[in-house]
Amino acid sequence: MIRLRLREGLSLEKALELYSRLPGVDYAEPNYRLKAEFVPNDTFYAAQRWYYNLTEAPQAWDVERGNPSVIVAVLDSGVDVTHPDLRDRIWRNPGEGVPNGIDEDGNGCVDDVHGCNFVQPEDADPSCGPQPVSPSNQVTDDSGHGTFVAGIIGATGNNGMGVIGGAHGTTLLPVKVLDCTGAGTTADAAAGILYAARMGAQVINLSFGGTDPSRTLLEAIVTATETYGAVVVAASGNQGAQGVTYPARYRQVIAVGASDRNSPDARAPFSNWGPEVDVVAPGVDLVSTVPQALCDGRWLCPGGQPYSVASGTSFAAAQVAALAALIRSHSPALTTNEIRFIIRATALPLSDDATPGWAGAGRIRMRRALDTILFRIGAPGVSKN
Repeated sequence: MIRLRLREGLSLEKALELYSRLPGVDYAEPNYRLKAEFVPNDTFYAAQRWYYNLTEAPQAWDVERGNPSVIVAVLDSGVDVTHPDLRDRIWRNPGEGVPNGIDEDGNGCVDDVHGCNFVQPEDADPSCGPQPVSPSNQVTDDSGHGTFVAGIIGATGNNGMGVIGGAHGTTLLPVKVLDCTGAGTTADAAAGILYAARMGAQVINLSFGGTDPSRTLLEAIVTATETYGAVVVAASGNQGAQGVTYPARYRQVIAVGASDRNSPDARAPFSNWGPEVDVVAPGVDLVSTVPQALCDGRWLCPGGQPYSVASGTSFAAAQVAALAALIRSHSPALTTNEIRFIIRATALPLSDDATPGWAGAGRIRMRRALDTILFRIGAPGVSKN
């Protein structure tokens, strides 16, 4: 092997042509620079590595880790905004100052410094206890589900603790639409979607579902996607049956199913299937954040630390929301439909087996999605003959 430096004024292409013609030279190529793949130091990353490797997340992080300007709304049971792995990622409303009982930004939610709660007191299960008058700024997670979803999307990475989120550089907007039992109404969810879109969420994660269609919910989703340009992601359902639940069933939503762990190219037993499924992501034995207060038996927390393990299409959907956030961070000019197209087009096709349509276009591949380039007729640099 002979190493030669590029002579000043000589192009790389010309140099390769000249050097390849020298006597005894079989070929000439550039001496490319290499760098180590990003390996986070989060303490539970070893337990996350198996599914992140499947989705090419570590390779994606070499390209994009998420821009703080990209807001991902977590519509769920609330989020623990004080969690040590989430607090640096939580949205701060620029239109609200110190809580003073005044709706300073006029958005209908008083003192919503870190998000808004749309659960109506009369809609909440009695076991959840007294509820604040809705809407309120109390986004405390009394279920743990929302905090778990938030961690999968955006838990701070490489901070020497806990877990790392798929889009760990983005900003998380908590919107509480589910009570302590994980239940809610379509009206509350619709209000939460509109709030998230109006407050600037570019990605909205809906890790919940029901069997009945709702015009109220659909119209909110249409407004979020078509008027505000948000990408809406939802879980396909956990009944292990044919039939994607709403709102994932709506065509404006990226519907996400779950793949298994022991057989990673197969459907997780609980994952619903149908033609509406767009893609899948690993959904079994995922590790994420939970509120410390719920490490009392409701969640099994190793060593009493605020982390746990769980399975479900809810958490597969959160990975796709993270991917959408990475794409939007990397290529902010892309439209909602283009992001959806990229996620589907770059997925790894999987066998349908006995449940046709369970995987949609296949399992997401984060790095490949970030490497995709779209060309448009009439765009700068593109000519039309």
